[in-house]
Amino acid sequence: MKKYYLLLLASAIWLTTVAQSNSDILKEANSLISERKYDSAFKKLAAADPNNEQPELVLLKVDIVLNYFLTSINHQLFGLKDLNPDEEISNLRGKEGIYSMYSFPINEILDTLIKLYPDNPKLRKGLADYYYEAHLKYGDNWIIGPEELLNLIKTNYGLAIEKDIYDHISFYALGYICLLEGENAKAIPYFNRSIELNENFASAYYNLAYAHLNQDNPESALVNAKKGLDLYTDTVYKGDAARMIAVIYSELDSVQNSINYYELSNKIDPYNYYTLGPLLNLYIQTRNENYKATTEDFFKLGPDNPTIYNDLFSIYESNKVATELIGFLESKLTEYTAIEAAYANINFYLGRAYFDIDKKKAGDYLKTARNEFAKIFDKNHPVFKVIDDGLKQLY
Repeated sequence: MKKYYLLLLASAIWLTTVAQSNSDILKEANSLISERKYDSAFKKLAAADPNNEQPELVLLKVDIVLNYFLTSINHQLFGLKDLNPDEEISNLRGKEGIYSMYSFPINEILDTLIKLYPDNPKLRKGLADYYYEAHLKYGDNWIIGPEELLNLIKTNYGLAIEKDIYDHISFYALGYICLLEGENAKAIPYFNRSIELNENFASAYYNLAYAHLNQDNPESALVNAKKGLDLYTDTVYKGDAARMIAVIYSELDSVQNSINYYELSNKIDPYNYYTLGPLLNLYIQTRNENYKATTEDFFKLGPDNPTIYNDLFSIYESNKVATELIGFLESKLTEYTAIEAAYANINFYLGRAYFDIDKKKAGDYLKTARNEFAKIFDKNHPVFKVIDDGLKQLY
């Protein structure tokens, strides 16, 4: 009996020593992270836990590679670096450089630990965080299929939340998945909970606005979209939030407010296709003199892109000013003569514009377009059939 007691005592002392040791290692690693020495921090943890057997150390390794990687291959192989004072991850990520590369298949490592420590919900949250980051980075093109991946995110966050282990991202991710699956009403309480945990999380407000808009609650959508706009700092996201507000005001039939926010979006994130098209439509609809400059800006997004021409025709025709577009396109002929794809498209769409107005001009423009496209495309390209069918109708 005494020997058994001594064995228990020795075991308790060993566990205490390991805990103290891990505590010191975590403290040192976190200190290195605060100094932006991410590679050194990972090395410190890897040396202390080479076989990934200590949950706390593994979870900090996971945090390092997910938040501070500079290059990633399928989120299984990660590149890390100790940053110099003048370096930023945002400027280095995805670019060539000299990094320490680590094979760290997080899903396999955490799955193994979960089997050993099934009552540790932090491992479940860590796994959910990993799967969510993989989804954001790789979408449908990852090592796990999209449907299974979303289910893994939901399952692991759910199990962690049941044990009171969560943060604002846990609920945000669940709401985000609801939106992907078309369950807008179900998404709303998740986003509200995320906001309760972090009232400055812009994306939760933005997606809450999106969910409300899809539920035909434009007033609630407007309040949350404006909050997202105020909180975003990234120009792309901020411009997107302003654009959403413009869409909401359109739903509320507040045309001038919609114009104001499309203009704001264009100021924040200039020359965005999804901003300029609707803004141009509203300018023409309200006979705003800015429509000419905006037509120019929209055209310049892709003079060789048929989508731009189709959109311009749709906007001008729906507002019953299609003839004005003819003058605009003809003014571009000289400017783009030396740019084959653009010149071919301008002639092609002028042929379309004149088709029911002036058959001779339509035919001339289509013939020129055919000659120009022949310099670019193989003879079997479908554009030639469209042109030839058009010419048969004209002659």
